[in-house]
Amino acid sequence: MPLPQVLIGGVLGHYRIVEHIGSGGIGVVYRAHDEQLDRDVALKVLPAGTLATGAARQRFRREALALAKLNHPNVAAIYEFGSQDGVDFLVMELIQGPPLDIKLAQGALAEPDVVQLGIQITEGLEAAHEQRIVHRDLKPGNLLIGSTGKLKILDFGLAQLMESEGQAALTTQLTQEQGVAGTLPYMSPEQLRGETSDGRSDIWAVGVVLYEMATGRRPFGQTIAGALAVDIIQKRPSRPRSIKPEISAQLEAIILKCLEKGQEKRYQSVRELRSDLERVITGTLPLARRQKRQWWIVLTVTPLVILGALTWLYLSRTRTTHPKPAAIPVRRSVAVLGFKNLSGQPDDAWLSTALSEMLNTELAAGEKLR
Repeated sequence: MPLPQVLIGGVLGHYRIVEHIGSGGIGVVYRAHDEQLDRDVALKVLPAGTLATGAARQRFRREALALAKLNHPNVAAIYEFGSQDGVDFLVMELIQGPPLDIKLAQGALAEPDVVQLGIQITEGLEAAHEQRIVHRDLKPGNLLIGSTGKLKILDFGLAQLMESEGQAALTTQLTQEQGVAGTLPYMSPEQLRGETSDGRSDIWAVGVVLYEMATGRRPFGQTIAGALAVDIIQKRPSRPRSIKPEISAQLEAIILKCLEKGQEKRYQSVRELRSDLERVITGTLPLARRQKRQWWIVLTVTPLVILGALTWLYLSRTRTTHPKPAAIPVRRSVAVLGFKNLSGQPDDAWLSTALSEMLNTELAAGEKLR
């Protein structure tokens, strides 16, 4: 790959290279000026040898132009793919603003900011997944925040494009070059095992990013690449609220659902994830918490309903069968004591009152008990 300084001042196609912006495992990025349209753009020079043949270059061009059709406010647009003097490059939208990893270097974000940024990430991902485009390399360094607060996702599909051109060892390359500071901490268990990945791998990466935004640290903190990979595959992360108690239970449940080891246990679409993040704003119970609570409610309520039914049955059978001459009917009384919340979850306190009222209503329905 050319050294970043070599191309500065030169011209690729009709783009004049102005300055070096950054470098990564899948290219060196420059700010360039489009001499035809008189605008600044981001120009990413691909690693040397990525496209070794003319056929590979043509295929990459076709797929890159397909990515260019991905048009969404939260996705950095791809304008063009070009090649000159053995240098292959992509021309993309230039985002004026820092990447999220720079912002996270200052610590955790406030929960409203975490949720709003998370919603923007999922909106961009949803548009891509609808076109069957998976990012596969989502991380704070690929998330730029503009001056207006608009988040843009960079490098959509580039990891997959490069791997499809014969770089089957791309994961190893990225891990070796960036170690625990780059791609590896955001890779899903199935990616690390070399299994087929899909949109749910992106959902895992969103969970890691949400965790880091909410707590100020990553869910897996190993500093040795091999040990980190093992932890991602085998270890459960600490609960976010154990690190930062002010995180809401709703947001914690969302994050942990994203970080389920099994793909089938995560959100099955980013639309589901986005809906739950929006529920945090409205105060509605997210699906992630609702599903976990359902079993607890069933196990708690079912015995109580059975107890109430047995009580009613017993009292009905023990009543006298002889008619009474008295004109005024006598209604038996039964006391329903209050229930105590032993779950340790303040959000479940409403069940204590609800269960008492439910049993009172059911027992009094036949007008034989009060």
